[in-house]
Amino acid sequence: MYGATQDFLNWMHAVDMARAKSAKAINDPRRMQLLQLIKERGPLTQGQLARLTGMSWGTLQWHLYVLEREGLVKRVRQGALVYYATPEQALA
Repeated sequence: MYGATQDFLNWMHAVDMARAKSAKAINDPRRMQLLQLIKERGPLTQGQLARLTGMSWGTLQWHLYVLEREGLVKRVRQGALVYYATPEQALA
């Protein structure tokens, strides 16, 4: 019985860690700025986001990666360009 209990506790810990990671993704002011811009203006390229925020390319890539990993933005390819959009915008 101990094994099953320990497995359950490990699973609960993993769930708690995932929730904490997701909360951290939203709590960063730069990620909130990116998310707000995408929600207000619609899908934007990384270049457009760089111009609007003044973030360096590497910093911007990291924050977009975190937002994408947490399901808050999606990449949408149109021809040679990649746009970042909210999941709702990506479906439209």
